[in-house]
Amino acid sequence: MRVVDRLKRPEYIGENRCLPCTVVNGVIAVGLALVAAALGFRAGGSTVATLAAAAVLLPAAAAIYLRGYLVPGTPTLTKRYMPASALALFGKGPAAEPSETATTPEEAVDVEQLLLDIGALEPCGDDLCLTEWYSEAWRGALDEADPDRTALLAQLNLDDTEIEFEDHGEAFRARVDEGYVGTWESRAAFEADIAAARVLEDQYDDWERLSVRQRGQVLNGLRLFLDTCPACGGTPTFGTETVQSCCSEYDVAAVACGDCDARLFESEPV
Repeated sequence: MRVVDRLKRPEYIGENRCLPCTVVNGVIAVGLALVAAALGFRAGGSTVATLAAAAVLLPAAAAIYLRGYLVPGTPTLTKRYMPASALALFGKGPAAEPSETATTPEEAVDVEQLLLDIGALEPCGDDLCLTEWYSEAWRGALDEADPDRTALLAQLNLDDTEIEFEDHGEAFRARVDEGYVGTWESRAAFEADIAAARVLEDQYDDWERLSVRQRGQVLNGLRLFLDTCPACGGTPTFGTETVQSCCSEYDVAAVACGDCDARLFESEPV
């Protein structure tokens, strides 16, 4: 078992297994086994052909199972040369991730303009910033906010039979029917949204008229402008970074707290 454990590559197997890599290497292994079988048949008939194929296929299958791939460098080659559309078919790459903002045209909302209209945002130089009244109201709501997920259900006018949560470590997403209504990169991001929803419910007359997905869009947009971390009170910073999976890499814009590393916002892949 120790030998087997030394051969394993945890970064490429189990939950981290790259399906495109597995498929490509599986095809290569079968191809090599067929070549070995053909040569074996010429040399000694069907028995030799079977043994030759097994001698190639079994070690190849073991290598793919334990290491995630057969051909050295497969993950890098797959990321570099496999088309994004092909990666998406296997659940890899930006195109494979559904977005909570992917709504039908009639549900689209101009988040930035809405927040300007209600006075939550205001121009500050070449950018936009939270207004003083909204920041104060949000901090007050944050002190009183219930961080439990049931609070989210109440804010979105849903019950636990309508919503499904998907956990991904500290992050989680909420799905209603076939679409996502919210993605939270951390508990701090979730608490920020609960507080923001309270403020908008009190201060924005048309909050109740927005659909569940529209509310999710507005709350997600507000997190982009946060100037205080809900987790530790630090100052969030905006930046871009490259996110890597086993089979792809892509750039995202992110807002995170430099003091406690709480992730508050992450854009769709660009």
